[in-house]
Amino acid sequence: MNEVKNTTSDESQAWSDEIETWLDEHQEALDDAQGELYVNAESDAEEKQKETGLKIPIGIRFQPAGKVYHFAAPVEMGLEREDWVVVETVYGEQAGQISETDAKLPNNVSLKRLKPVLRRASGLDMARFQLMSERAERMVEVAREEAKSHKLDMKVFSAEFALDGGSAILLCTGNSNKRDLSNFRRRIASRMSCRVEVRTVGPRDHAKALCGYGVCGEQRCCCRFLTEFQTVSIRMAKDQAISMAPTDITGMCGRLRCCLAYEHAVYKEEAKNLPKIKARVQTEKGLGRVIDLDILKGEVVVEIPPTGPRIERERFRFPAEEVEVVQRNS
Repeated sequence: MNEVKNTTSDESQAWSDEIETWLDEHQEALDDAQGELYVNAESDAEEKQKETGLKIPIGIRFQPAGKVYHFAAPVEMGLEREDWVVVETVYGEQAGQISETDAKLPNNVSLKRLKPVLRRASGLDMARFQLMSERAERMVEVAREEAKSHKLDMKVFSAEFALDGGSAILLCTGNSNKRDLSNFRRRIASRMSCRVEVRTVGPRDHAKALCGYGVCGEQRCCCRFLTEFQTVSIRMAKDQAISMAPTDITGMCGRLRCCLAYEHAVYKEEAKNLPKIKARVQTEKGLGRVIDLDILKGEVVVEIPPTGPRIERERFRFPAEEVEVVQRNS
Protein backbone atom coordinates (compact mmCIF):
# COMPACT_ATOMS: atom_id res chain seq x y z
CA MET A 1 0.00 0.00 0.00
CA ASN A 2 2.79 2.41 0.88
CA GLU A 3 4.39 1.75 -2.49
CA VAL A 4 1.12 2.66 -4.29
CA LYS A 5 0.77 5.89 -2.32
CA ASN A 6 4.35 6.86 -3.07
CA THR A 7 3.85 6.12 -6.75
CA THR A 8 0.65 8.26 -6.91
CA SER A 9 2.36 11.12 -5.11
CA ASP A 10 5.32 10.98 -7.48
CA GLU A 11 3.04 11.03 -10.54
CA SER A 12 1.09 14.01 -9.20
CA GLN A 13 4.31 15.90 -8.58
CA ALA A 14 5.48 15.06 -12.09
CA TRP A 15 2.23 16.32 -13.63
CA SER A 16 2.42 19.48 -11.56
CA ASP A 17 6.00 20.13 -12.67
CA GLU A 18 5.01 19.49 -16.32
CA ILE A 19 2.07 21.92 -16.13
CA GLU A 20 4.26 24.62 -14.60
CA THR A 21 6.83 24.07 -17.33
CA TRP A 22 4.13 24.32 -20.04
CA LEU A 23 2.76 27.51 -18.49
CA ASP A 24 6.24 29.04 -18.40
CA GLU A 25 6.78 28.21 -22.05
CA HIS A 26 3.37 29.48 -23.26
CA GLN A 27 2.67 32.33 -20.86
CA GLU A 28 3.61 34.96 -23.42
CA ALA A 29 1.29 33.42 -26.00
CA LEU A 30 -1.54 33.30 -23.45
CA ASP A 31 -0.99 36.95 -22.56
CA ASP A 32 -1.14 37.90 -26.26
CA ALA A 33 -4.33 35.90 -26.75
CA GLN A 34 -5.92 37.53 -23.70
CA GLY A 35 -4.96 40.97 -24.98
CA GLU A 36 -6.44 40.17 -28.39
CA LEU A 37 -9.70 39.06 -26.77
CA TYR A 38 -9.81 42.32 -24.83
CA VAL A 39 -9.28 44.36 -27.99
CA ASN A 40 -12.00 42.40 -29.82
CA ALA A 41 -14.37 42.90 -26.90
CA GLU A 42 -13.71 46.64 -26.99
CA SER A 43 -14.29 46.71 -30.76
CA ASP A 44 -17.58 44.80 -30.41
CA ALA A 45 -18.66 47.21 -27.69
CA GLU A 46 -17.88 50.20 -29.93
CA GLU A 47 -19.83 48.67 -32.83
CA LYS A 48 -22.78 47.95 -30.55
CA GLN A 49 -22.63 51.51 -29.27
CA LYS A 50 -22.71 52.78 -32.84
CA GLU A 51 -25.71 50.60 -33.60
CA THR A 52 -27.57 51.97 -30.62
CA GLY A 53 -26.21 55.51 -31.16
CA LEU A 54 -28.01 58.63 -32.25
CA LYS A 55 -30.37 58.35 -35.20
CA ILE A 56 -32.10 61.01 -37.27
CA PRO A 57 -35.26 60.81 -39.40
CA ILE A 58 -34.69 61.16 -43.13
CA GLY A 59 -37.15 61.41 -46.02
CA ILE A 60 -36.70 59.04 -48.97
CA ARG A 61 -38.36 58.93 -52.37
CA PHE A 62 -38.53 55.80 -54.50
CA GLN A 63 -39.85 57.66 -57.57
CA PRO A 64 -39.14 61.19 -58.91
CA ALA A 65 -41.66 63.57 -57.27
CA GLY A 66 -43.03 60.55 -55.43
CA LYS A 67 -44.36 60.41 -51.90
CA VAL A 68 -41.77 60.89 -49.16
CA TYR A 69 -41.32 57.98 -46.74
CA HIS A 70 -39.48 58.34 -43.45
CA PHE A 71 -36.70 56.09 -42.14
CA ALA A 72 -34.22 56.24 -39.26
CA ALA A 73 -30.54 56.67 -40.18
CA PRO A 74 -27.52 56.57 -37.83
CA VAL A 75 -25.73 59.90 -37.58
CA GLU A 76 -22.40 58.10 -38.23
CA MET A 77 -23.48 57.36 -41.83
CA GLY A 78 -23.17 61.06 -42.66
CA LEU A 79 -25.97 60.96 -45.22
CA GLU A 80 -26.75 64.02 -47.30
CA ARG A 81 -29.55 65.11 -49.57
CA GLU A 82 -29.74 63.26 -52.92
CA ASP A 83 -27.64 60.35 -51.60
CA TRP A 84 -28.87 56.87 -52.53
CA VAL A 85 -29.52 54.37 -49.75
CA VAL A 86 -30.95 50.87 -49.31
CA VAL A 87 -33.87 50.43 -46.91
CA GLU A 88 -36.13 47.59 -45.81
CA THR A 89 -39.79 47.91 -46.81
CA VAL A 90 -42.81 45.62 -46.70
CA TYR A 91 -41.88 44.52 -50.24
CA GLY A 92 -38.25 43.79 -49.39
CA GLU A 93 -35.07 45.82 -49.85
CA GLN A 94 -35.45 48.88 -52.05
CA ALA A 95 -33.11 51.63 -53.20
CA GLY A 96 -34.28 55.21 -52.74
CA GLN A 97 -32.94 58.74 -52.90
CA ILE A 98 -32.81 61.03 -49.88
CA SER A 99 -35.05 64.07 -50.33
CA GLU A 100 -34.56 65.57 -46.87
CA THR A 101 -32.29 65.03 -43.89
CA ASP A 102 -33.34 65.52 -40.27
CA ALA A 103 -36.93 65.46 -41.54
CA LYS A 104 -39.90 66.66 -39.53
CA LEU A 105 -42.09 63.70 -38.63
CA PRO A 106 -45.91 63.74 -38.49
CA ASN A 107 -47.40 64.16 -35.03
CA ASN A 108 -48.49 60.52 -34.76
CA VAL A 109 -45.10 59.03 -35.77
CA SER A 110 -42.11 58.59 -33.45
CA LEU A 111 -38.48 57.99 -34.38
CA LYS A 112 -38.46 54.62 -32.61
CA ARG A 113 -41.19 53.28 -34.90
CA LEU A 114 -39.28 54.07 -38.10
CA LYS A 115 -37.52 51.32 -40.01
CA PRO A 116 -33.75 51.75 -40.23
CA VAL A 117 -31.62 52.60 -43.24
CA LEU A 118 -29.66 49.43 -44.01
CA ARG A 119 -26.71 50.98 -45.82
CA ARG A 120 -25.52 53.55 -48.27
CA ALA A 121 -26.16 52.26 -51.79
CA SER A 122 -23.04 50.74 -53.33
CA GLY A 123 -22.15 50.35 -56.99
CA LEU A 124 -23.51 46.82 -56.89
CA ASP A 125 -26.80 48.07 -55.40
CA MET A 126 -27.17 50.69 -58.15
CA ALA A 127 -26.37 48.12 -60.85
CA ARG A 128 -29.04 45.85 -59.39
CA PHE A 129 -31.46 48.80 -59.24
CA GLN A 130 -30.89 49.46 -62.96
CA LEU A 131 -31.37 45.78 -63.75
CA MET A 132 -34.66 45.73 -61.84
CA SER A 133 -35.82 48.86 -63.73
CA GLU A 134 -35.22 47.05 -67.03
CA ARG A 135 -37.00 43.99 -65.69
CA ALA A 136 -39.97 46.19 -64.71
CA GLU A 137 -40.24 47.41 -68.30
CA ARG A 138 -40.35 43.81 -69.43
CA MET A 139 -43.10 43.09 -66.89
CA VAL A 140 -45.21 45.92 -68.31
CA GLU A 141 -44.90 44.38 -71.79
CA VAL A 142 -45.88 40.94 -70.47
CA ALA A 143 -48.85 42.37 -68.57
CA ARG A 144 -50.10 44.23 -71.63
CA GLU A 145 -49.90 41.01 -73.65
CA GLU A 146 -51.92 39.13 -71.01
CA ALA A 147 -54.52 41.90 -70.73
CA LYS A 148 -54.95 42.02 -74.49
CA SER A 149 -55.13 38.24 -74.97
CA HIS A 150 -57.79 37.87 -72.25
CA LYS A 151 -59.65 41.07 -73.29
CA LEU A 152 -59.43 42.67 -69.85
CA ASP A 153 -60.74 46.19 -69.30
CA MET A 154 -57.47 47.60 -68.00
CA LYS A 155 -54.47 49.64 -69.05
CA VAL A 156 -51.07 48.68 -67.59
CA PHE A 157 -48.60 51.57 -67.48
CA SER A 158 -45.93 50.97 -64.83
CA ALA A 159 -44.20 48.39 -62.63
CA GLU A 160 -41.67 48.44 -59.82
CA PHE A 161 -39.43 45.64 -58.50
CA ALA A 162 -37.83 45.19 -55.10
CA LEU A 163 -34.04 45.23 -55.12
CA ASP A 164 -33.77 41.45 -54.80
CA GLY A 165 -36.26 40.85 -57.62
CA GLY A 166 -38.46 38.65 -55.45
CA SER A 167 -41.55 40.87 -55.51
CA ALA A 168 -43.07 43.56 -57.71
CA ILE A 169 -45.94 46.06 -57.92
CA LEU A 170 -47.89 46.43 -61.16
CA LEU A 171 -49.86 49.66 -61.68
CA CYS A 172 -52.88 49.83 -63.96
CA THR A 173 -56.19 51.58 -64.56
CA GLY A 174 -59.52 50.00 -65.42
CA ASN A 175 -62.67 48.38 -64.07
CA SER A 176 -61.84 44.67 -64.09
CA ASN A 177 -63.50 42.58 -61.38
CA LYS A 178 -61.58 40.92 -58.55
CA ARG A 179 -61.70 37.46 -60.10
CA ASP A 180 -60.17 38.64 -63.36
CA LEU A 181 -57.51 40.61 -61.49
CA SER A 182 -56.63 37.58 -59.36
CA ASN A 183 -56.20 35.34 -62.40
CA PHE A 184 -54.29 38.08 -64.19
CA ARG A 185 -51.93 38.44 -61.21
CA ARG A 186 -51.23 34.70 -61.07
CA ARG A 187 -50.38 34.55 -64.78
CA ILE A 188 -47.96 37.49 -64.48
CA ALA A 189 -46.33 35.99 -61.36
CA SER A 190 -45.86 32.68 -63.18
CA ARG A 191 -44.26 34.27 -66.24
CA MET A 192 -41.99 36.64 -64.26
CA SER A 193 -41.15 34.14 -61.45
CA CYS A 194 -41.86 36.55 -58.60
CA ARG A 195 -44.61 37.70 -56.26
CA VAL A 196 -46.83 40.31 -57.90
CA GLU A 197 -49.26 42.84 -56.46
CA VAL A 198 -51.66 44.41 -58.97
CA ARG A 199 -52.67 47.88 -57.89
CA THR A 200 -55.47 49.82 -59.63
CA VAL A 201 -55.03 53.59 -59.50
CA GLY A 202 -56.97 56.64 -60.69
CA PRO A 203 -56.42 58.88 -63.72
CA ARG A 204 -54.32 61.38 -61.75
CA ASP A 205 -51.77 58.74 -60.75
CA HIS A 206 -51.78 57.52 -64.33
CA ALA A 207 -50.98 61.00 -65.65
CA LYS A 208 -48.28 61.41 -62.99
CA ALA A 209 -46.53 58.21 -64.10
CA LEU A 210 -46.67 59.16 -67.78
CA CYS A 211 -45.52 62.74 -67.12
CA GLY A 212 -45.51 65.18 -70.08
CA TYR A 213 -46.42 68.85 -70.44
CA GLY A 214 -49.51 70.81 -69.48
CA VAL A 215 -51.39 73.49 -71.39
CA CYS A 216 -49.22 76.14 -69.70
CA GLY A 217 -46.17 74.81 -71.55
CA GLU A 218 -44.46 73.63 -68.36
CA GLN A 219 -43.87 70.06 -67.27
CA ARG A 220 -46.88 68.75 -65.37
CA CYS A 221 -46.95 69.71 -61.70
CA CYS A 222 -47.76 66.15 -60.62
CA CYS A 223 -44.55 64.69 -62.07
CA ARG A 224 -42.40 67.71 -61.18
CA PHE A 225 -43.05 68.49 -57.52
CA LEU A 226 -46.49 67.35 -56.29
CA THR A 227 -46.07 64.43 -53.87
CA GLU A 228 -49.75 64.13 -52.93
CA PHE A 229 -52.98 65.14 -54.65
CA GLN A 230 -55.30 67.51 -52.84
CA THR A 231 -59.02 67.99 -53.29
CA VAL A 232 -59.97 70.42 -56.06
CA SER A 233 -63.55 71.68 -56.45
CA ILE A 234 -65.44 73.66 -59.07
CA ARG A 235 -65.94 76.37 -56.42
CA MET A 236 -62.22 77.14 -56.60
CA ALA A 237 -62.57 78.01 -60.29
CA LYS A 238 -65.62 80.16 -59.63
CA ASP A 239 -63.92 82.05 -56.80
CA GLN A 240 -61.07 82.92 -59.17
CA ALA A 241 -63.45 83.99 -61.98
CA ILE A 242 -62.04 81.36 -64.33
CA SER A 243 -63.99 80.30 -67.40
CA MET A 244 -66.10 77.23 -66.80
CA ALA A 245 -65.24 75.75 -70.21
CA PRO A 246 -63.93 72.18 -69.71
CA THR A 247 -60.77 72.92 -71.71
CA ASP A 248 -59.93 75.79 -69.33
CA ILE A 249 -60.32 73.99 -66.01
CA THR A 250 -59.44 70.32 -66.70
CA GLY A 251 -55.97 68.85 -66.95
CA MET A 252 -54.48 66.08 -69.08
CA CYS A 253 -55.92 63.50 -66.66
CA GLY A 254 -59.48 64.66 -67.37
CA ARG A 255 -59.91 65.96 -63.79
CA LEU A 256 -59.92 69.52 -62.48
CA ARG A 257 -56.46 71.05 -62.67
CA CYS A 258 -54.41 70.82 -59.49
CA CYS A 259 -53.18 74.40 -60.04
CA LEU A 260 -56.68 75.70 -59.27
CA ALA A 261 -55.87 75.17 -55.60
CA TYR A 262 -52.55 77.05 -55.62
CA GLU A 263 -53.91 80.61 -55.44
CA HIS A 264 -57.40 79.91 -54.19
CA ALA A 265 -56.61 81.00 -50.62
CA VAL A 266 -55.19 84.32 -51.89
CA TYR A 267 -58.28 85.01 -53.98
CA LYS A 268 -60.56 84.19 -51.04
CA GLU A 269 -58.64 86.53 -48.75
CA GLU A 270 -58.49 89.42 -51.22
CA ALA A 271 -62.16 89.03 -52.16
CA LYS A 272 -63.15 89.88 -48.58
CA ASN A 273 -62.24 93.53 -49.28
CA LEU A 274 -64.34 93.73 -52.44
CA PRO A 275 -68.11 94.15 -52.88
CA LYS A 276 -69.99 91.06 -53.99
CA ILE A 277 -71.28 90.43 -57.48
CA LYS A 278 -74.72 92.10 -58.07
CA ALA A 279 -74.17 94.46 -55.13
CA ARG A 280 -75.27 98.07 -55.69
CA VAL A 281 -72.53 100.65 -55.28
CA GLN A 282 -72.22 104.41 -55.39
CA THR A 283 -69.53 105.70 -57.75
CA GLU A 284 -68.38 109.07 -59.04
CA LYS A 285 -70.50 108.44 -62.14
CA GLY A 286 -73.59 107.52 -60.18
CA LEU A 287 -75.38 104.48 -58.81
CA GLY A 288 -74.46 101.18 -60.40
CA ARG A 289 -74.38 97.40 -60.02
CA VAL A 290 -71.24 95.24 -59.69
CA ILE A 291 -71.07 92.72 -62.54
CA ASP A 292 -67.44 91.54 -62.31
CA LEU A 293 -64.36 91.61 -60.06
CA ASP A 294 -60.66 91.86 -60.84
CA ILE A 295 -59.49 90.45 -57.52
CA LEU A 296 -55.74 90.66 -58.05
CA LYS A 297 -55.92 94.31 -59.16
CA GLY A 298 -58.48 95.17 -56.50
CA GLU A 299 -60.90 96.61 -59.04
CA VAL A 300 -64.62 96.21 -59.74
CA VAL A 301 -66.57 96.42 -62.99
CA VAL A 302 -69.77 98.42 -62.50
CA GLU A 303 -72.76 98.73 -64.79
CA ILE A 304 -74.48 102.13 -64.66
CA PRO A 305 -77.42 102.55 -64.22
CA PRO A 306 -78.23 99.35 -62.31
CA THR A 307 -81.66 98.98 -63.91
CA GLY A 308 -83.39 99.92 -67.14
CA PRO A 309 -82.92 98.87 -70.76
CA ARG A 310 -79.57 97.10 -71.26
CA ILE A 311 -78.78 99.23 -74.32
CA GLU A 312 -78.71 102.31 -72.08
CA ARG A 313 -76.28 100.86 -69.52
CA GLU A 314 -72.55 101.52 -69.54
CA ARG A 315 -69.70 99.65 -67.90
CA PHE A 316 -66.92 101.28 -65.92
CA ARG A 317 -63.92 99.98 -64.00
CA PHE A 318 -63.20 101.46 -60.56
CA PRO A 319 -60.68 100.74 -57.78
CA ALA A 320 -62.53 99.03 -54.92
CA GLU A 321 -61.73 101.84 -52.46
CA GLU A 322 -63.48 104.42 -54.70
CA VAL A 323 -66.89 102.75 -54.56
CA GLU A 324 -69.30 102.47 -51.65
CA VAL A 325 -71.77 99.64 -51.20
CA VAL A 326 -75.37 100.85 -50.96
CA GLN A 327 -77.69 98.83 -48.74
CA ARG A 328 -80.98 98.01 -50.42
CA ASN A 329 -84.19 98.93 -48.62
CA SER A 330 -85.85 95.88 -47.17
